[in-house]
Amino acid sequence: MSGMGRAWREQGQGQGQGAQTLGTPLRAQPLEPLRFGGPGAKAPWPCLLQITLALMLTLPHVAQAGAWPQEQGAGQLINSFSYYEVNVNRYDGLGKPSGRGDYRQFELSPYFEYGLTDRWTIGAQPRVQEVTQSGLPYTGRSFGLVQFNLFARYTLYHDDYNALSVQGQFGIPGTATAREPALAQPNAEYEARALYGHGFVLPNGWTGFVDSEAGYRLETNGNADQVRADVTFGVQPVPNWKFFAQSFNTFSVSGALPGEINYNLYRVEVSALRVLTPRTAIQFGVWDDVGGHHISLGDAGIVALWYEF
Repeated sequence: MSGMGRAWREQGQGQGQGAQTLGTPLRAQPLEPLRFGGPGAKAPWPCLLQITLALMLTLPHVAQAGAWPQEQGAGQLINSFSYYEVNVNRYDGLGKPSGRGDYRQFELSPYFEYGLTDRWTIGAQPRVQEVTQSGLPYTGRSFGLVQFNLFARYTLYHDDYNALSVQGQFGIPGTATAREPALAQPNAEYEARALYGHGFVLPNGWTGFVDSEAGYRLETNGNADQVRADVTFGVQPVPNWKFFAQSFNTFSVSGALPGEINYNLYRVEVSALRVLTPRTAIQFGVWDDVGGHHISLGDAGIVALWYEF
């Protein structure tokens, strides 16, 4: 699999970790855990380097769950779908432009988390993609399981307004496809992450929150290790509507083997969540890759259905 393809597979997820982009439960109510039926609610967090190296790694950032824990015995399921498109500037092994092409990615990434205890939250997120690329080293279409992510989050501190947690995540490689573009993430990934969330009430009565996260991702296949820095701001101006602005940032911090992934990427996302029933909601939004190094920049649309139990 080329390096650019793998990087897109990782970063085009829908924050994620960062799905994951859609997986971050947004707790806007500072006085109690947010529920869809209450004055505050959980919202999402809901993923291009040397082109054929980077295309296959993008959503991951797996959608993260935010700093707040699930209550013991409670959980949520978020079915997120994204469409990601890149007009590619291909890079060779020296980082010089060497061609152009198109990359289009559909991804379904159901995100599940469950409160094992009052402090431990566990979860999983498989990522299934259909990818079409043209004008690159390989032209074709593929469909399959890219990666299966498992995580456990431990709450160190939690009060009415604040939450501080640590999280470990293990990325299991998907099922490789025989055709190009090859979809599966070829090797395991390991990530350690610290998360801090703060809820507040504005003078006009709106509830809101800020969630800040920093993580270190260890690669095992010659790609550069990465530092992840993500920030989410959420606000609820009226009942049943929540709005989010998010920033997801990836920094490569170690050397990569020749031909493997080594890139930086800066992404912003805006979305809205509409509460439908006390246990269900729908989220929709867009993200844009606003900058980076050794990676082509794209944009995406996202839709997610939320269910709490």
